[in-house]
Amino acid sequence: MFKRSLTFAFSALLLAGCQSGTDDSYRSPKLTAAQEKEQALQRDVYEKLISRVLAREGDLANTQGRDGSFNLMLTLDDKNRIIGCGTRPNKKVDARVYPYNRKLAEDLRSICWTAVFPELPLSLIDPETKTARVAAPVLVYPLVALSPDTRARREAALHDKAQNDFLFKQLLAPLPIDSIGVATLLMMTDSTGHVRECAASLDPHSLRASEFRQDDALLAGLVQRCKQLDMSTMPGFVPNTRGMTSAFHRVEYTPWKAGLKPAQSQSCSTTGSRASTQGC
Repeated sequence: MFKRSLTFAFSALLLAGCQSGTDDSYRSPKLTAAQEKEQALQRDVYEKLISRVLAREGDLANTQGRDGSFNLMLTLDDKNRIIGCGTRPNKKVDARVYPYNRKLAEDLRSICWTAVFPELPLSLIDPETKTARVAAPVLVYPLVALSPDTRARREAALHDKAQNDFLFKQLLAPLPIDSIGVATLLMMTDSTGHVRECAASLDPHSLRASEFRQDDALLAGLVQRCKQLDMSTMPGFVPNTRGMTSAFHRVEYTPWKAGLKPAQSQSCSTTGSRASTQGC
């Protein structure tokens, strides 16, 4: 279970600017006292928002039940698109309490591509390289400390995530996506698990509402693929052998989700689910 009060390592205002040279390759312009105060406020709000996302998404991605710590290194461009991802040991926590866990870092690295993170304020992006690097510490408690009720809720959440991941890969991943949103699906399946009726809608994501676009082509493609879907292979799906079964799901989507279509920028580019920040 993730500790809620995460402390974020914001070195150099969270910005490494996709640096490939020396540490002084980017010098922040002189800020007024008012600008520094506003920037500090923006960082504080961003820390709180991203910690909530990491707590939820990290727990759901930790299907092996590991514990420990690491830093998730995100690289964003000036349009707030994820363009790079990596992990590093967190040297600022007590290793006796939260030891670095390489396997945990490998397991949870996918969060870079699957999670929808809050928008990083433009004032925290390097104006020269038009990129920003976010060092986000992830600290995980041993799952043995969970109560039976909490463990049951976690298992239910893992079940829902597995089904949503299946639906994203089957329905949305093959389609061109250039916006951020949530797809709502209402499906009716027969006794064999084949979808007979499907209704869908696209809605803004609460963390990135300004980057939503009502994409008629995406919606049409989603409904078409949905009506051809065989849900019998979806994790945990149990058909009604006596008739029709209804299913309701909400699936997040971004252009870079799961590393299938990672965003591109002039400064950095990544490909595949193993994208890294080499050269950044």
